[in-house]
Amino acid sequence: MAQPIERKLKPKADAQPSSSFERKMMWLTTISFFVILMVIGVGTILREDRVSSQLENRTLAQSVKPTVQGVISGDDMVKMESYFTDQLVLRGTLVEMQARLSKSVLRQPFRNGIYKAEDGYLIEPSQAAQPIVPDAFQQFTQDVDRPVYFALAPSKTVIAERDGIIPDYVASNAEQRYKTMQGGFTKAGMTSIPLDALKLTDYFKTDHHWNIDGAYQAYDEIIRTVEKTEPTLKKVAMDPQAKRSSEHPYFGSLARKTTLAYASAGDKMEYYDANQFNGIDVCYDNKCGQPLIDEQFIKEEGDYADRYEVFMRGNHGILSMTSKTKGPKLLVLKDSFANPVLPFLANSANLEVVDIRYVNKDFDASEFAKQKNVDAVVFLHNANIAGLMKTYQQKL
Repeated sequence: MAQPIERKLKPKADAQPSSSFERKMMWLTTISFFVILMVIGVGTILREDRVSSQLENRTLAQSVKPTVQGVISGDDMVKMESYFTDQLVLRGTLVEMQARLSKSVLRQPFRNGIYKAEDGYLIEPSQAAQPIVPDAFQQFTQDVDRPVYFALAPSKTVIAERDGIIPDYVASNAEQRYKTMQGGFTKAGMTSIPLDALKLTDYFKTDHHWNIDGAYQAYDEIIRTVEKTEPTLKKVAMDPQAKRSSEHPYFGSLARKTTLAYASAGDKMEYYDANQFNGIDVCYDNKCGQPLIDEQFIKEEGDYADRYEVFMRGNHGILSMTSKTKGPKLLVLKDSFANPVLPFLANSANLEVVDIRYVNKDFDASEFAKQKNVDAVVFLHNANIAGLMKTYQQKL
């Protein structure tokens, strides 16, 4: 009878080296993690605090001296958390790296709700409730007893929807909301200044505002419409040779939301030389002689420098723009879309300008119009005005 063949089993490999290697790697990973945290923490504490962030376009939290009451209530701990979050070493770099991972590796066309179209335009789809124009606009029109106009600029999203640039799978109702808003202003007794002919090329690729060409078209339409009741309002042509542009690329509001990973090419910030607006006195913050064009913002270093503030240094609650023009006196109620339009308009009329977002809570627009004895009123806003309806309800 055949004997069973005995098979010699290979000795099992000693598990000890593997276990030892895993333990070493675990300790190395743990120690490296704590070292990185310590370096970032110490670096955050030792580095001089930054006042503001170009990327986020806001003021950053500053260091807090804790008090007994603040610690007990927890307020100081919340402030300290905000401070470390804002002042974190390499914060901007980490944000940029995350965005590049999202775009290049995960192939996501969206970042923070912003869609990058094939032509490089950054578009912010909108899916919000239909806006309601409050009764205050109709009451204001009656109270001022002057011609009242509204120039409602279509947003980039409205134009992108109209031109079929936003994909069908993205829910967005910006165009419908825009038409609803136009109808509401017309019902309030205001005369429409048509801006529907604007094209996507009249806007910045990386910012939500229109560029200087879009702003000049808006000026042209304002003159064309308002001069029907104000015949002294005349258009003043610009010298093409006086157009200037920034040496540095402009990365605007939408670029700050998506980072340079999505804003692959910056815009050219164009403006007209200040000598095109000689004789116009700009007054705000209780001081006259303010610059109408301030090129320091054009020359500012940094990828996310807000070069749009070249126009009158940004937004102000109340400002006046006066000259020896024989044109009428206009009250312009506006948002930041109006800023590049105002220099053109100030060549044709004397202006009282109000940004309702930055005035005192007891401001009354109709009383202000009567006090300044204006000849007509122009509302100049972009289509995303729905958020201001409550404010206007209170201050018209």
